Amino acid sequence: MKRSKYLLATMFSTTMLISGLGFSNSAKADGFPSLADQRVQTEIQELKAEGLTDEQINKFYEMSKEEYQFVQKHADDLYNESQEEIKKLKESGEIDEVLHKWNEPEYQPENKVSGSLGTKGDVLVSYEVNSGSWSIGVGHAAIVSRNKAKTVEAWHKDWSPIKQDGVRRYTNNWGSKKKVYGLWVRKSNNDKYINAAKYAEKQADAKKKYNKNFFNKKTTKKFYCSQLAWRSWKNQGHDIDNIKWDTVVSPMELVKSDNTVIFHHRK
Repeated sequence: MKRSKYLLATMFSTTMLISGLGFSNSAKADGFPSLADQRVQTEIQELKAEGLTDEQINKFYEMSKEEYQFVQKHADDLYNESQEEIKKLKESGEIDEVLHKWNEPEYQPENKVSGSLGTKGDVLVSYEVNSGSWSIGVGHAAIVSRNKAKTVEAWHKDWSPIKQDGVRRYTNNWGSKKKVYGLWVRKSNNDKYINAAKYAEKQADAKKKYNKNFFNKKTTKKFYCSQLAWRSWKNQGHDIDNIKWDTVVSPMELVKSDNTVIFHHRK
Protein backbone atom coordinates (compact mmCIF):
# COMPACT_ATOMS: atom_id res chain seq x y z
CA MET A 1 0.00 0.00 0.00
CA LYS A 2 1.31 3.46 -0.85
CA ARG A 3 3.08 5.12 2.05
CA SER A 4 0.91 7.22 4.33
CA LYS A 5 3.38 10.12 4.06
CA TYR A 6 1.97 10.94 0.61
CA LEU A 7 -1.56 11.01 1.98
CA LEU A 8 -0.47 13.14 4.93
CA ALA A 9 1.44 15.52 2.67
CA THR A 10 -1.59 15.93 0.43
CA MET A 11 -3.92 16.43 3.41
CA PHE A 12 -1.55 19.06 4.82
CA SER A 13 -1.46 20.85 1.49
CA THR A 14 -5.23 20.66 1.06
CA THR A 15 -5.78 21.96 4.60
CA MET A 16 -3.52 24.93 3.91
CA LEU A 17 -5.43 25.73 0.74
CA ILE A 18 -8.86 25.40 2.32
CA SER A 19 -7.78 27.65 5.18
CA GLY A 20 -6.30 30.17 2.74
CA LEU A 21 -2.69 29.55 3.73
CA GLY A 22 -1.35 28.35 0.39
CA PHE A 23 1.65 29.64 -1.55
CA SER A 24 1.84 33.29 -2.46
CA ASN A 25 0.56 34.21 -5.89
CA SER A 26 4.02 35.44 -6.77
CA ALA A 27 5.59 32.03 -6.19
CA LYS A 28 6.45 30.10 -9.34
CA ALA A 29 7.62 26.50 -9.61
CA ASP A 30 10.11 25.79 -12.37
CA GLY A 31 8.17 24.60 -15.40
CA PHE A 32 4.78 25.52 -13.93
CA PRO A 33 2.95 28.44 -15.57
CA SER A 34 2.82 31.77 -13.79
CA LEU A 35 -0.45 33.54 -13.03
CA ALA A 36 0.86 36.35 -15.22
CA ASP A 37 0.94 34.13 -18.34
CA GLN A 38 -1.60 35.21 -20.97
CA ARG A 39 -3.00 31.69 -21.40
CA VAL A 40 -3.51 31.41 -17.65
CA GLN A 41 -5.31 34.75 -17.54
CA THR A 42 -7.60 33.63 -20.36
CA GLU A 43 -8.43 30.43 -18.49
CA ILE A 44 -9.10 32.35 -15.28
CA GLN A 45 -11.69 34.47 -17.06
CA GLU A 46 -13.33 31.32 -18.42
CA LEU A 47 -13.47 29.77 -14.94
CA LYS A 48 -14.99 32.96 -13.55
CA ALA A 49 -17.63 32.84 -16.26
CA GLU A 50 -18.43 29.32 -15.05
CA GLY A 51 -19.11 30.75 -11.58
CA LEU A 52 -15.85 29.99 -9.77
CA THR A 53 -14.75 32.63 -7.28
CA ASP A 54 -11.29 34.20 -7.11
CA GLU A 55 -10.68 32.18 -3.94
CA GLN A 56 -11.58 28.89 -5.63
CA ILE A 57 -9.43 29.66 -8.66
CA ASN A 58 -6.48 30.51 -6.45
CA LYS A 59 -6.96 27.29 -4.48
CA PHE A 60 -7.03 25.27 -7.69
CA TYR A 61 -3.90 27.00 -9.00
CA GLU A 62 -1.98 26.47 -5.76
CA MET A 63 -3.11 22.84 -5.45
CA SER A 64 -1.98 22.19 -9.01
CA LYS A 65 1.38 23.80 -8.38
CA GLU A 66 1.82 21.74 -5.21
CA GLU A 67 1.05 18.56 -7.15
CA TYR A 68 3.50 19.54 -9.87
CA GLN A 69 6.26 20.00 -7.31
CA PHE A 70 5.35 16.71 -5.64
CA VAL A 71 5.48 14.60 -8.78
CA GLN A 72 8.80 16.09 -9.86
CA LYS A 73 10.29 14.65 -6.68
CA HIS A 74 8.32 11.45 -6.24
CA ALA A 75 7.33 10.14 -9.70
CA ASP A 76 9.64 7.13 -9.42
CA ASP A 77 9.02 6.64 -5.69
CA LEU A 78 5.30 6.08 -6.23
CA TYR A 79 5.92 3.49 -8.94
CA ASN A 80 8.65 1.70 -7.01
CA GLU A 81 6.47 1.41 -3.92
CA SER A 82 3.65 -0.10 -5.96
CA GLN A 83 6.06 -2.60 -7.49
CA GLU A 84 7.34 -3.51 -4.03
CA GLU A 85 3.77 -4.07 -2.88
CA ILE A 86 3.08 -6.32 -5.87
CA LYS A 87 6.20 -8.35 -5.02
CA LYS A 88 5.07 -8.78 -1.40
CA LEU A 89 1.56 -9.76 -2.45
CA LYS A 90 3.01 -12.48 -4.67
CA GLU A 91 5.17 -13.75 -1.84
CA SER A 92 2.24 -13.83 0.59
CA GLY A 93 -0.15 -15.46 -1.89
CA GLU A 94 -2.62 -12.57 -1.66
CA ILE A 95 -1.99 -11.22 -5.16
CA ASP A 96 -5.05 -12.77 -6.83
CA GLU A 97 -7.38 -11.34 -4.19
CA VAL A 98 -5.94 -7.83 -4.25
CA LEU A 99 -4.96 -7.38 -7.92
CA HIS A 100 -7.24 -9.26 -10.25
CA LYS A 101 -5.33 -8.42 -13.43
CA TRP A 102 -1.73 -8.98 -12.40
CA ASN A 103 -1.21 -12.23 -14.33
CA GLU A 104 -3.33 -11.53 -17.41
CA PRO A 105 -1.42 -12.16 -20.69
CA GLU A 106 -1.90 -8.59 -21.96
CA TYR A 107 0.31 -7.23 -19.17
CA GLN A 108 3.26 -9.50 -19.84
CA PRO A 109 6.11 -7.66 -21.60
CA GLU A 110 6.18 -10.01 -24.58
CA ASN A 111 2.47 -9.47 -25.29
CA LYS A 112 2.19 -5.69 -25.01
CA VAL A 113 0.76 -3.95 -28.07
CA SER A 114 2.86 -1.04 -29.29
CA GLY A 115 1.20 2.31 -28.67
CA SER A 116 -1.67 1.25 -26.44
CA LEU A 117 -1.71 0.84 -22.66
CA GLY A 118 -3.91 -1.21 -20.36
CA THR A 119 -7.17 -3.07 -20.80
CA LYS A 120 -10.83 -2.50 -19.91
CA GLY A 121 -11.41 -0.22 -16.92
CA ASP A 122 -7.78 0.63 -16.27
CA VAL A 123 -7.14 4.25 -15.26
CA LEU A 124 -4.40 6.10 -17.13
CA VAL A 125 -2.82 9.30 -15.81
CA SER A 126 -0.41 11.75 -17.39
CA TYR A 127 1.51 14.13 -15.15
CA GLU A 128 2.77 16.37 -17.94
CA VAL A 129 1.67 19.95 -17.18
CA ASN A 130 0.09 20.69 -20.57
CA SER A 131 -1.25 17.20 -21.31
CA GLY A 132 -4.82 18.00 -20.25
CA SER A 133 -7.40 20.71 -20.80
CA TRP A 134 -5.87 23.48 -18.68
CA SER A 135 -2.42 24.99 -18.45
CA ILE A 136 -2.97 25.65 -14.73
CA GLY A 137 -3.81 22.02 -13.99
CA VAL A 138 -1.39 19.13 -13.74
CA GLY A 139 -1.95 16.29 -16.16
CA HIS A 140 -4.80 14.35 -17.63
CA ALA A 141 -6.68 11.12 -16.94
CA ALA A 142 -8.45 8.51 -19.06
CA ILE A 143 -10.18 5.17 -18.61
CA VAL A 144 -9.63 2.29 -21.01
CA SER A 145 -12.70 1.21 -22.96
CA ARG A 146 -13.89 -2.41 -23.23
CA ASN A 147 -12.15 -2.22 -26.58
CA LYS A 148 -8.59 -1.68 -25.33
CA ALA A 149 -7.67 0.13 -28.56
CA LYS A 150 -9.83 3.00 -27.28
CA THR A 151 -9.95 5.19 -24.20
CA VAL A 152 -12.77 7.32 -22.87
CA GLU A 153 -11.67 10.85 -21.96
CA ALA A 154 -13.18 14.22 -21.05
CA TRP A 155 -11.65 17.25 -22.76
CA HIS A 156 -12.29 20.96 -23.08
CA LYS A 157 -12.95 21.56 -26.78
CA ASP A 158 -10.03 23.99 -27.15
CA TRP A 159 -7.56 21.32 -26.01
CA SER A 160 -9.20 18.17 -27.37
CA PRO A 161 -7.09 16.27 -29.96
CA ILE A 162 -10.30 15.76 -31.96
CA LYS A 163 -11.72 19.25 -31.21
CA GLN A 164 -14.76 17.83 -29.41
CA ASP A 165 -16.10 19.13 -26.11
CA GLY A 166 -16.71 16.78 -23.21
CA VAL A 167 -16.63 13.00 -23.03
CA ARG A 168 -15.62 11.11 -26.16
CA ARG A 169 -13.76 7.99 -27.27
CA TYR A 170 -10.11 8.38 -28.28
CA THR A 171 -7.43 6.19 -29.80
CA ASN A 172 -5.47 4.53 -27.02
CA ASN A 173 -1.94 5.77 -27.72
CA TRP A 174 -0.96 6.07 -24.06
CA GLY A 175 1.74 3.42 -24.35
CA SER A 176 3.80 5.78 -26.48
CA LYS A 177 3.48 8.73 -24.09
CA LYS A 178 5.99 9.82 -21.48
CA LYS A 179 5.21 10.90 -17.90
CA VAL A 180 2.38 8.40 -17.70
CA TYR A 181 1.04 5.99 -15.08
CA GLY A 182 -1.21 2.97 -15.59
CA LEU A 183 -3.40 2.12 -12.58
CA TRP A 184 -5.19 -1.00 -11.39
CA VAL A 185 -7.95 -0.78 -8.79
CA ARG A 186 -7.33 -2.67 -5.60
CA LYS A 187 -9.62 -5.61 -4.68
CA SER A 188 -11.70 -5.32 -7.84
CA ASN A 189 -12.82 -8.06 -10.24
CA ASN A 190 -13.53 -8.65 -13.91
CA ASP A 191 -17.17 -7.57 -13.75
CA LYS A 192 -16.27 -4.29 -12.07
CA TYR A 193 -13.58 -3.52 -14.64
CA ILE A 194 -16.14 -4.15 -17.40
CA ASN A 195 -18.78 -2.03 -15.70
CA ALA A 196 -16.38 0.85 -15.02
CA ALA A 197 -15.52 0.91 -18.72
CA LYS A 198 -19.22 0.66 -19.66
CA TYR A 199 -20.09 3.61 -17.42
CA ALA A 200 -17.48 5.78 -19.09
CA GLU A 201 -18.60 4.66 -22.55
CA LYS A 202 -22.19 5.55 -21.66
CA GLN A 203 -21.11 9.12 -20.89
CA ALA A 204 -19.32 9.28 -24.25
CA ASP A 205 -22.43 7.99 -26.04
CA ALA A 206 -24.44 10.71 -24.30
CA LYS A 207 -21.78 13.28 -25.29
CA LYS A 208 -21.67 14.71 -21.80
CA LYS A 209 -20.20 18.21 -21.67
CA TYR A 210 -16.89 19.20 -20.12
CA ASN A 211 -17.12 20.23 -16.46
CA LYS A 212 -15.19 23.46 -15.84
CA ASN A 213 -16.09 23.54 -12.16
CA PHE A 214 -13.32 21.41 -10.67
CA PHE A 215 -14.85 21.82 -7.21
CA ASN A 216 -17.98 19.91 -8.21
CA LYS A 217 -16.77 16.34 -8.61
CA LYS A 218 -20.16 14.89 -7.62
CA THR A 219 -22.19 16.06 -10.61
CA THR A 220 -22.92 13.50 -13.32
CA LYS A 221 -24.31 16.03 -15.80
CA LYS A 222 -20.83 16.87 -17.07
CA PHE A 223 -17.28 15.68 -16.42
CA TYR A 224 -13.66 16.73 -16.31
CA CYS A 225 -11.04 14.07 -17.01
CA SER A 226 -10.15 12.72 -13.56
CA GLN A 227 -13.73 13.16 -12.37
CA LEU A 228 -14.88 10.78 -15.13
CA ALA A 229 -12.38 8.10 -14.11
CA TRP A 230 -13.26 8.59 -10.44
CA ARG A 231 -17.02 8.37 -11.02
CA SER A 232 -16.68 5.32 -13.27
CA TRP A 233 -15.09 3.46 -10.35
CA LYS A 234 -17.11 5.12 -7.56
CA ASN A 235 -20.20 3.57 -9.12
CA GLN A 236 -18.55 0.15 -8.75
CA GLY A 237 -18.02 0.70 -5.01
CA HIS A 238 -14.39 1.86 -5.20
CA ASP A 239 -13.49 5.43 -4.25
CA ILE A 240 -10.16 6.05 -5.99
CA ASP A 241 -9.82 9.68 -4.90
CA ASN A 242 -6.92 10.29 -2.52
CA ILE A 243 -8.65 12.87 -0.28
CA LYS A 244 -12.15 11.49 -0.24
CA TRP A 245 -13.87 14.17 1.79
CA ASP A 246 -13.10 17.14 -0.45
CA THR A 247 -14.95 18.23 -3.59
CA VAL A 248 -12.17 18.05 -6.19
CA VAL A 249 -10.39 15.02 -7.67
CA SER A 250 -7.22 15.65 -9.67
CA PRO A 251 -5.34 13.21 -11.92
CA MET A 252 -2.51 12.85 -9.40
CA GLU A 253 -4.95 12.09 -6.60
CA LEU A 254 -5.94 8.97 -8.54
CA VAL A 255 -2.28 7.94 -8.56
CA LYS A 256 -1.74 8.61 -4.85
CA SER A 257 -4.95 6.86 -3.78
CA ASP A 258 -4.64 3.85 -1.48
CA ASN A 259 -7.24 2.17 -3.68
CA THR A 260 -5.05 2.11 -6.79
CA VAL A 261 -1.79 0.34 -7.65
CA ILE A 262 0.61 1.49 -10.37
CA PHE A 263 1.31 -1.22 -12.92
CA HIS A 264 3.03 1.01 -15.47
CA HIS A 265 5.26 4.08 -15.38
CA ARG A 266 7.08 5.72 -18.21
CA LYS A 267 9.06 8.76 -17.16
